[in-house]
Amino acid sequence: MLSLSREHHTSLVMARTARRAANENENDVMARAVAMTAAMASIEAHWHTLMAAHFEKEERLIRIAQDTLDPQAVTRVLAEHAELRILAAGPCALEPAARLRRFADLISAHVRYEERTLFPQLQSHPCVTDADP
Repeated sequence: MLSLSREHHTSLVMARTARRAANENENDVMARAVAMTAAMASIEAHWHTLMAAHFEKEERLIRIAQDTLDPQAVTRVLAEHAELRILAAGPCALEPAARLRRFADLISAHVRYEERTLFPQLQSHPCVTDADP
């Protein structure tokens, strides 16, 4: 679980980057467009280098411990993973600033929820400690 917790830090850094880009000076259209494009490129790269594998690890642990986890926690985490996949690297109908804001808000809340709710539940399952990525 410790390795997953450490990876959460980089996702929180991405959230800050996304938030800053989305809130870039609205009077300077060019600077804002450049900042948002760079932020989206960073988020997509982060998805491919870390988040995709991170989600796979978490989902594998959820499958292992599902019988002892709160079903609402599982539903929430999996739904958030699906939305974050789209926000990070999929086709998305949101305009760029809204997409960046949604990504920032969701990944921040998601990390907090996993750390405070899901991970303690996972850690109480005897097979998870042995299966820790």
